[in-house]
Amino acid sequence: MKRRGLTIVEILVALAIFMVVGSGAMYVLSAQNRDWKISNDAATMNLTAKALLDELTRGFRMAGSGLPDYAGGMKVFGDGEERVVVVMNEDGWLDTIQGWSWDIATATLKLAVNDASRFAYLGYARVDLRVPAPGSHSGSGVSPRSFTLGVVDRTRGSGSCGDSLVLDVSTLQAAPNSWDQAGDIVPLIHGLAQNVDSISYRKSKDTLYLKRNIQPETVFATGLDSLRFWYHHPSTGWGDSLSSAFPSGMVNKVRIRLVLRTGHPDRKLLQQDSSSRGYQFCRMETDLALRNTNLTNR
Repeated sequence: MKRRGLTIVEILVALAIFMVVGSGAMYVLSAQNRDWKISNDAATMNLTAKALLDELTRGFRMAGSGLPDYAGGMKVFGDGEERVVVVMNEDGWLDTIQGWSWDIATATLKLAVNDASRFAYLGYARVDLRVPAPGSHSGSGVSPRSFTLGVVDRTRGSGSCGDSLVLDVSTLQAAPNSWDQAGDIVPLIHGLAQNVDSISYRKSKDTLYLKRNIQPETVFATGLDSLRFWYHHPSTGWGDSLSSAFPSGMVNKVRIRLVLRTGHPDRKLLQQDSSSRGYQFCRMETDLALRNTNLTNR
């Protein structure tokens, strides 16, 4: 029996059918892939927004906790992108200074304390020092003042007051203080060293940066379309900066508003709504009362 091959017409018809079926399958797969990307972007955005709001809420609620009223607890920067520094003593730790030594060459102050491990490494410690007037030296009159200094090292010892806390005093030795001679910096024996923690939040473009204590700044969240803080004064109410009304600079509530967007623009969404810029958005807002009602901006 003689076999006959496919004609050109039959091949072309088969190819056409294959292209139609293949194109349909590719369209379905492409649409499913697009929908998956959109859903995944939206889920990531919502999780990031929740984590970001939780972090900001926790940070603000801790403002000033464990610190005396006059020590402040928050510093607000009103110009440019949103930025704020929150200060607290997270575990309320205080220790007693039993001895000290000052190394002028390395700009470090070593304090003998009971338990150096309770102070945050690369954190801060607040101490009272006897110092002269800025630009003067010990012979021109000395008075006690409170300073917050970076913790650059901790040493564990043995027995009572065997631990050492090493603080950075380079800013005190430099201008405008210029306390760089023996006797300029004298800690108060049996005075208190207080653990201090600091968290700095800074928005730049679409990124929120977080800096804890004196450690390097790190990226906390991206895709941040906008971030706004408002501060409540007991007398004047809400404002996007601090009030000068008495008591000046007081803050007892904070309002947080954040808007996040998805990580990748979608061309179809842009065609449907040009104002969206092709992104989906998640907006969250909350008012929170600060735990320390006597908080004053520093």
